[in-house]
Amino acid sequence: MTSLRMIVRTSFTLCVLLAAHSSLRADVYGSILGTVRDATSATVPNVAVTITNVETNLTQQTTTDPTGEYRFLAVPVGTYKVEASHAGFRTFIAGNVLMAVNQERRVDITLNVGSLEQKVEVNAAAVQVETTSTQLGTVIDEKNILNLPLNGRSYIDLLSIQAGVAPESSATGLISVNGQREASNALLVNGGDVSEGRTMGAAVIPNLDSVAEFRLITNSFDAEYGRFSGAVMNAITKSGSNGFHGSAFEFLRNSDLDARGFFDPAVTLLKRNQFGYAVGGPALKNRLFWFTDYQGTRQSQGSSGSISQLPSAAQRSGTFSPSDLNGVVSGPYWAQVCRNAWGTRLPPMSRTARPRAPAPLPACFRTASSQPAPSRRSRPKCCRVIFPYPMPGEITLFHQAW
Repeated sequence: MTSLRMIVRTSFTLCVLLAAHSSLRADVYGSILGTVRDATSATVPNVAVTITNVETNLTQQTTTDPTGEYRFLAVPVGTYKVEASHAGFRTFIAGNVLMAVNQERRVDITLNVGSLEQKVEVNAAAVQVETTSTQLGTVIDEKNILNLPLNGRSYIDLLSIQAGVAPESSATGLISVNGQREASNALLVNGGDVSEGRTMGAAVIPNLDSVAEFRLITNSFDAEYGRFSGAVMNAITKSGSNGFHGSAFEFLRNSDLDARGFFDPAVTLLKRNQFGYAVGGPALKNRLFWFTDYQGTRQSQGSSGSISQLPSAAQRSGTFSPSDLNGVVSGPYWAQVCRNAWGTRLPPMSRTARPRAPAPLPACFRTASSQPAPSRRSRPKCCRVIFPYPMPGEITLFHQAW
């Protein structure tokens, strides 16, 4: 009885998963359609048309309608072979038919008179222009994803190279497309919505080596994308096939060749390691396949402002020495400021004879170097500003509550 219950539960779970998978076909799959004609351009009905995935041997069949048209609505991403056969005509075969995500690929077929044993093969496919869909977008395939340089190995960064895209933070998918708001976009992975709920950025970013391709649709969506006014980004991950295929990678970035910042005493530390793999293969040939991937990131990065000049205990209490300020002051205005602040007199050179000549700052603080600043100059605002700064050599932990 226990085994029977387990079988029923497993079967029910599989049915639910298959039903959910079927509901996502409009988002994940494409379609292949066309018209079958003979040598006189007359349409041919009742022609058996078969498409076969070259990598997984997945086969779908249909027949042309009375007008000679056929259509496959749920075609996974991959490379296909289209075959058409009818009594009294030679078998037609079109190879190397590339199917992309959300694409409607048109393959028109011309049958020549002959026997079924004779075949007409077309392997050089012409450049396809979508004439059956009004959607505007760009497909980025695996080759472009891996060849383009990406800092951080996130395919989301490639969104910013598309026309009409203004990235605010492309690393998380926050982009403005055609002037729309950043929160008006859809981010999909294998047809599932992966937008996080607050800023509508990407909550799930797959490993770069596991992405087969993705498409950014910018205008004239189909009805399935009715709730978005910006853009739709749909990424498709790789799957297993009848042959084993995979890759391993290791990317290193460090600060060995970096330059020192202008205000930094030394080069800021940076060491980033990104490593992982992506591999897939058959579990049951022509029936069941598997694919797995992993990416790990280990990063050590210093802060540009980690070494700073802090006021000493004497300076915090208002006691300064001539060596603390070794610059100069110029003009009667600053001379008056120093005199009002500290009650001292500058050399006559800076006040009368040469009003624009510089005077050494230590002269301004000569009488004040051994005594604290007057209490009338210690303003409450200044005390509140300097209070959070730690003492030199003191380790202080700050916590910011959001």
